[in-house]
Amino acid sequence: MHYSSLVKMAEFKVFHEIDGKTVVDIGSRDINGTYKTLFPDAEYIGVDIVPGENVDVIMGSKEWDELEDIDIVISGQTLEHVEDRPKFMADIYDILKPGGLICIIAPSAGPSHEPPWYGNVSEEDMIDLVSEAGFSIQSCTINPIEPWKDCYCIAIKEKKGGYTNDTFKPQSNRKSKTISDG
Repeated sequence: MHYSSLVKMAEFKVFHEIDGKTVVDIGSRDINGTYKTLFPDAEYIGVDIVPGENVDVIMGSKEWDELEDIDIVISGQTLEHVEDRPKFMADIYDILKPGGLICIIAPSAGPSHEPPWYGNVSEEDMIDLVSEAGFSIQSCTINPIEPWKDCYCIAIKEKKGGYTNDTFKPQSNRKSKTISDG
């Protein structure tokens, strides 16, 4: 993880009611830091594909299969390492409760890095991936900070019959094409 990614996740926390909720962090293994310290008043569950520091559950394990009705799923600096991105998003959709929120951060630029690496994620690709998984996008922007220019996407799993929790209600269903200030 790099510093600008940590800053964007901290912004996400500031603008969303997270305390007391369950937060699942997919790609949580501590490689270069973690998001865990941002969520001291939430039930934080670290998930990764391999065991390691800051990993509570292995994706695909029995414990993973038992996760359900999760309030919030975060994933930063992970999507570029995922080969089957539609399945990854479907797995997130399956564990998230209706009205639940996701925050995904992935580089849209910069060099290949830690293998496996399957490529950067453009804003358009992120919008398509998240929308096709069934989420309603709240925002999807590119952070202009080099070299990674992270794509920062927040979306909601809609509740049947409309929203009942204004905290997670999207401002609109439009596809944002704005550039964040950083």
